[in-house]
Amino acid sequence: MLRIKSEGFTIFLIIAIFLLSFIRDFYFSDSTSFSTPAFVENLQNRLEKKAANIENHEFILALAIGKRDFSQKFRHDLAVTGTMHLVAISAFHTGIMVLLFSIVFRSLLFFVPLRPYIKNIIIFFLKIAASSYYFFITGASIPTLRSLAFILFFDFFMISGSFPHPVFTFFCSLAAVALLIPGSSLSMSFLMSALCVATVLKLWRVLPKSLAISLICVSTTVNYILLVVSAALSGTFSVAAPFVNFFVIPVVSISVPFITLAQFFIPFSESVAAFMLEIADFLIAPASFLVSFFAKTAEKTAVPVVQVPVLIKVIFAASFFSALYFRNKIKYLSLTINILALLPFFFGIFSTDELKRSEQFNSKAFCVKESVTSGRIFFDRYSKNPTFNDYFLTNIERFSAECGITKVLSVHLPDRLTEKQKKALRKKIRFKNAKFYSRE
Repeated sequence: MLRIKSEGFTIFLIIAIFLLSFIRDFYFSDSTSFSTPAFVENLQNRLEKKAANIENHEFILALAIGKRDFSQKFRHDLAVTGTMHLVAISAFHTGIMVLLFSIVFRSLLFFVPLRPYIKNIIIFFLKIAASSYYFFITGASIPTLRSLAFILFFDFFMISGSFPHPVFTFFCSLAAVALLIPGSSLSMSFLMSALCVATVLKLWRVLPKSLAISLICVSTTVNYILLVVSAALSGTFSVAAPFVNFFVIPVVSISVPFITLAQFFIPFSESVAAFMLEIADFLIAPASFLVSFFAKTAEKTAVPVVQVPVLIKVIFAASFFSALYFRNKIKYLSLTINILALLPFFFGIFSTDELKRSEQFNSKAFCVKESVTSGRIFFDRYSKNPTFNDYFLTNIERFSAECGITKVLSVHLPDRLTEKQKKALRKKIRFKNAKFYSRE
């Protein structure tokens, strides 16, 4: 009875923290991250210099210091293959780091004449120190703190002698992040990352023992819940994404430990850190090749999706989560609501026969219709924006007419347009109320 009351009080406290954090973020706070200490910035710069000349430096730098300064082609390939999550530090990467240092710390204390309980406490505090450093060296992002908090909370409960429920521990970590980082409760990346982890926690226990089947199933489900992000990122949803992840994830996972060693060796020896980065570069090369190789295939299997109102996104995510964790009538009701909320994303299928690409821009742009008269235009696979001139204005208007769009809702380009360029486009009747987004 005491345990039930204790857990009930903890759940009440978590909900209260979330509500207070939301009120704080909505009314008072604009900050969304910690400031990185100067000495860590210096280490990041040293790592960046060591990685500058290696072949897969974009991939390596994203994992080593959280720098995602990608070329347009690499960004496009990651987006269309559904592998963008691999270059964002999250539970996948932090889990490997903590596991690596658990082995190292236990090995160092193996011959020390201390009680196992005392050793566990020492290892726990060593993990906190390593995690703090790892958090800052990788860019101090919200998803990184969330995943580290989850792992450390789990370890803390284990030391206390109780085996915590992963979902309960997960919500504790979310509450901790919402409290520690102002603005996190309103961050879409944090919320979507949290939902993905909750999905994996629930599914992994009920999936078959086959690792191959588990990876494909989890990847399929995660790509499904990330539909709200895919709609904004590329306007498409790739059916092939789960299978690309099946090949790429194992390759990336074997390179992450060497990147982690480089991160922790850089304060002591630049040559050793550089050597570790070179090994990681060699190991991650097949992943870069696979992402590039499968990009065209994934693009051919892309299904057009459209932007939907925020309310639809919230209903879609909430009903998915309810269907995942509740039972009986609530589960079936949630599934029904989720399917109904899914339909608006694919409205473009009913208003156009296919995802239409432009002849005017050599198939480097496509349109997605959202109604009989309105739609959006997306540009992709450019190393830079198309030259903005009268020829561009004529072609983009001709392309929107070809798509049957009389009211352009938004134009998505690789880089930002100047205010002068936006004004020139809005002089066209079709683009009068259009919004312009960049993929920087």
